[in-house]
Amino acid sequence: MKKLIINGLFLFLLFSYQISKAQSDSKALIKGVVKDVTSKTTLPGANIKVAGTFNGTATNLNGEYSLYVTPGKFEIVVSYIGNDTKTISVEVAAGETKIINVSLESGSTELDDIVVTGILGGQKKALNQQKSSDNLKSVISSDQMGNFPDQNSAESLQRIQGVNVLKDEGDGRFVMVRGLAPSFTNISINGEQIPSPESESRFMALDAIPSNQLASLEVSKSITPDMDGDAIGGSINLITPTATGTDLSISGSAALEYNNSSQKASGLGSLTISKRSKNDKFGFIVSGSYSDSKKHSERYKFKAWDDDETPNELDELKIYDYEIDRTRIGFNSTIDYKINDKNKIYFRSLYSELRELEQRRSIAMASEYNDEDLVVEYEMENVFKYRPENQGVYSFNLGGVYENSKFIFDYEAAISQAFQVTDAKNEMVFENAGDVSWTFDNSNRLSPQITGFTFDGDSNADFNDASMYEFKSYEIAKTLAEDKNVTAKFNMAIPIKLSKYFGEIKFGGKLRMKDKSFEIQDFEEYEYAGAEDMLLNNFDDGLILEGFMDGELNQDIGPYTDKDKWDSFYNSNSGDFDNDPAKSEEEKTLASYNASEDVYAGYLQGKIQMNKMMILAGLRYENTIFEYSSGVWDEDIEAPTKVKGENDYSYLLPMLHLKYSINDNNIIRSSITKSYSRPNFQDLVQGATFNDEEAEISNPNLVPVEAINLDLFSEHYLGSIGLLSGGLFYKKLDNFIYQQTNNGDFAGYQDIEITQSINGDEATLFGFEIGYQQDLTFLPGFLKGFIVYVNYTYTKSNATVENFTQDQDLTDIRLPGQAENIGNAALAYAHKGFKARFSVNYVDSYIKEFDGGDLVILDNRTQLDFSMSQAFAKNKWTAYVELINLTDANQVELFNTSSTPKERQHYGFWGRMGLRFNF
Repeated sequence: MKKLIINGLFLFLLFSYQISKAQSDSKALIKGVVKDVTSKTTLPGANIKVAGTFNGTATNLNGEYSLYVTPGKFEIVVSYIGNDTKTISVEVAAGETKIINVSLESGSTELDDIVVTGILGGQKKALNQQKSSDNLKSVISSDQMGNFPDQNSAESLQRIQGVNVLKDEGDGRFVMVRGLAPSFTNISINGEQIPSPESESRFMALDAIPSNQLASLEVSKSITPDMDGDAIGGSINLITPTATGTDLSISGSAALEYNNSSQKASGLGSLTISKRSKNDKFGFIVSGSYSDSKKHSERYKFKAWDDDETPNELDELKIYDYEIDRTRIGFNSTIDYKINDKNKIYFRSLYSELRELEQRRSIAMASEYNDEDLVVEYEMENVFKYRPENQGVYSFNLGGVYENSKFIFDYEAAISQAFQVTDAKNEMVFENAGDVSWTFDNSNRLSPQITGFTFDGDSNADFNDASMYEFKSYEIAKTLAEDKNVTAKFNMAIPIKLSKYFGEIKFGGKLRMKDKSFEIQDFEEYEYAGAEDMLLNNFDDGLILEGFMDGELNQDIGPYTDKDKWDSFYNSNSGDFDNDPAKSEEEKTLASYNASEDVYAGYLQGKIQMNKMMILAGLRYENTIFEYSSGVWDEDIEAPTKVKGENDYSYLLPMLHLKYSINDNNIIRSSITKSYSRPNFQDLVQGATFNDEEAEISNPNLVPVEAINLDLFSEHYLGSIGLLSGGLFYKKLDNFIYQQTNNGDFAGYQDIEITQSINGDEATLFGFEIGYQQDLTFLPGFLKGFIVYVNYTYTKSNATVENFTQDQDLTDIRLPGQAENIGNAALAYAHKGFKARFSVNYVDSYIKEFDGGDLVILDNRTQLDFSMSQAFAKNKWTAYVELINLTDANQVELFNTSSTPKERQHYGFWGRMGLRFNF
């Protein structure tokens, strides 16, 4: 197969060269930059077309364009939504490259009272890039990101139709596109995949990347052959900025954030400096950001409901209080140099880090029942966990572009690395020192009440008495996960003309070498062997949490372990603590792994503009070689041991895109593509994580998920700055992956719950999207300042899961991550430097994961946000206010049905107030 593809590529290159050589005397190249006259900023997505023909192109993110033309005299028409169209006379000789820079006047005078560089400026950039793209793509510009109160990349992406975000402590974290889990979506920075710091997965948690470090966000819902093929859900590209103006530009922000739940304030800020040389040859941009967020949340975890025997019977309740400090640090830079009219080189760097300190306090209350459904034992645990964790990613990209009247050649080498360090995670567990009892009032299942509490028969016992608890265990853990990508790639585009139709042939190759590892550097679980029992009151912090769950719980909670007191005692008495070295080594061996994955890819694609129809078709070939070393449980010696394994697979991915331009404002797009998704690393490498109740083991026999994707979309660009769009999508998935749970023996434990990822047969997913956004400048007076933004996505999926558990099949279930309804709505107003926006985001319930024999469902959630700003001092300064989660929306997880809660999280609301500047 490889030999056939290499031979085919060689023949294609030879054919392309002959075409290019034969046509070299009949071609010329015009190129340049398109800018806005007033703001001096470049205009990405501007359309450049030879008058009277369908030969055209669009500017890239930096406002640059290259257009191959027939030599002679002609006119080019340059257009951009929101700006006046301009016609320019051109004369160019055969083989000549001519520089034609264009400046466009801002559009209708109706926009004079609106800050076009704000809400409408961002909307213009995004709409022009979407309109000019060859494939189905949604874009958010940096200006648009600034109009929503979104601090990280994931939160900005949730504003796009068909995208929903899984939150962590109220912050957007993982992104799901069109109802597919995060593992189905490819995430890149400047076109290169980001390695993941998560030990078990491939996908990146985007809360580590601040949105103010980006120039734009692109979501390609249908991929082309020159893009990575492992993208069933789509491809998300985070694009960092490039310097565009010859004047020194300094911009930034400074703000304070207040969290209502933690009742603490914190700070955040950013700074960007950029400039191009007067001759426009050299440019640089440097950007940095910092934020420190004081998070706090409260939650219930409902371990088990026993409705079969006694309705409303709760077997176990865990009450959690989380206090989290999140510090985000971001830095990126781009240096580019135009050697001459044909050569340009660039160097990009990015560093982003999320430092998190979590302090988790919890009370666990469990009941054990006999066959007559009577409680025979009550157990309580008081747990304090201290977890410092750093998670980050850095990348360096060095590349360039060479273009002449015959072809365009671009190349790049990149190195990127992600890491996750959990340093000295401590967990101190105390349990009840005497007999306890209680009853739960579960008349409101989401808000249980604790009644009838007794300790050693005393019904007047203080629920918050620290002397009720004696020491049970002390756990220390250190982990390190690393993921490194080394990439080299090239692309070559050769213009062609078939009869009167212009087009191009494009081909390229890519090599990506990945090394991923996870190591438990230390794991110790200690028991106390001293002469006397240790009671919590010797180490407690004196903290009593009042008004838990916004005052819903009838019981104050606390106290907990004071870490400083505990550390002092442990360091002075470490000889009184025993651990099991064999168990520690077992845990470290079975969970740790090293893996390498080399991907060799090549593609061929052709594009032709036949009057109003653009046709893009091609093939992509990807070969993956996977090797690993990990720990497994050896049944013969009843101990863990190291093993090695490997896998090799290839995919040939055909793709076809059609784009029909009915007129300048109406476009119909359709596509059929094939793509795939690789299994998560921890599912592939042999190993396990387990305890005496349950185990999660790997499956080296997993194969990637394959998909056929169909899209049909229509776009109507409105006379004012706006878009009305809608369309259908369908995906057929083969070998989809799900988790299967059975009872069995593992690692010396008998009859425990064993969970393993396996391949299913097939699943289907289909739905539709509609969107409407428009400035209402056609309305009279005060009303012309309003701007409307609405989108809605409906998704339906169907999958059959056989042998979900030993005695249960599931048929016609939804795919995990698929929410039936997703919607966004925003109403904004802009007038003379003032901007205000209410925005609402709704995500329907969806299956989050499989947990044993249960479906864990994340309940529907609606979040309301508000932002307001006022520009002053000739728009160089802007004061702003942002309020997030105004309705205090909780996050609720359910067991199987809406009446059986699994977990409820309460975050409160938070807000920011600050200044932005731009000189």
